[in-house]
Amino acid sequence: MVITVTLNPAMDKTLIVDNFRAGMVNRASSIRYDIGGKGINVSKVLKNLGIESVSTGFLGGIWEKSFKEELEERSISFDFVSIEGNTRTNTKIVDKINKVFTDVNEPGPVISDKELESLVGKYSEICSKGDIVVLSGGVSSSIPADIYRILTETAKKKGAFVILDADGELLAEGLKALPHAIKPNEHELGKLLGIDCSNREEIVKGALSLKNKGIGRLMISLGSKGAIYITEDGVYFAEALKVQVKGTVGAGDSMVAGLIYSIINGFDAADTLKFATACGAASVILDGTEACTLEQVQPLFEQVDVIKIGEE
Repeated sequence: MVITVTLNPAMDKTLIVDNFRAGMVNRASSIRYDIGGKGINVSKVLKNLGIESVSTGFLGGIWEKSFKEELEERSISFDFVSIEGNTRTNTKIVDKINKVFTDVNEPGPVISDKELESLVGKYSEICSKGDIVVLSGGVSSSIPADIYRILTETAKKKGAFVILDADGELLAEGLKALPHAIKPNEHELGKLLGIDCSNREEIVKGALSLKNKGIGRLMISLGSKGAIYITEDGVYFAEALKVQVKGTVGAGDSMVAGLIYSIINGFDAADTLKFATACGAASVILDGTEACTLEQVQPLFEQVDVIKIGEE
């Protein structure tokens, strides 16, 4: 089973505002709402790829019912802890004329010690041997920074495979428990290791240093420059596909879903990177945080070029 954990979900509100101007009155030409949060986004894509998952984390307030209703409509299993606070709203402003994408993300609700304890207990019960666990996204300031270390240790003790997709101190603390795979972007990796994230050689060198510490798989997204995947089989690089971008939110989550799909289906390292890259490209051509489908990914998969670094 695949388990996705979203500790700070959000209702993603996307506004289409052409010629958006800061400090001025702007009028939106359209608006859409999508349930979101990185783990939930992964579950949405996995469902469209034909893989079942169970989504857990925190939900509360005015959006809790909406989240659960949509998850039920999508036939995605879930087991969330209900909290007293309100699940946040994240606003995305898309200026199609100037091709500018602006995100305004709320901090999230206060999580009580009792609510956090309930989540950790529930999570421990859900995890079992052979599961793939996805720990992704930020957390509210009331949650300790070592939460992903705790959840990684718990899952590994149960015999689960852990994928971590986090930033800053959450990533640094989570790495102490040696998750099986991580998916930082170039800026997150650069900040973690204090390296020049614009230099591919530096990125590879830094990623290999983490691999040598016991991280078996590292997928590093480079935005418009492509992606890098490092395993025991070597270091692979994929060029980004040239597609019409409608929004960038959720691209990394789609790559994580692509990684999971590839692991379950036994893809080799090169095809894993091809498929994850295709998933990321398929997501950015969609509105809001709509999840890509297998039918959208497959033709893009054929277009991705992958090289093994050292054999260029």
